[in-house]
Amino acid sequence: MNYTFHPEAKVEFLNAIDYYEECEIGMGVDFSIEVYSTIENQLF
Repeated sequence: MNYTFHPEAKVEFLNAIDYYEECEIGMGVDFSIEVYSTIENQLF
């Protein structure tokens, strides 16, 4: 199953990744992995 982010949600998501990455190196990547993992788990 495919999914897309609403354009405004995508901007907010990318900003959140940047924010967490500025707080601690790798935290933004970890955050994005968790979000994508949660989305995939909800699709199945």
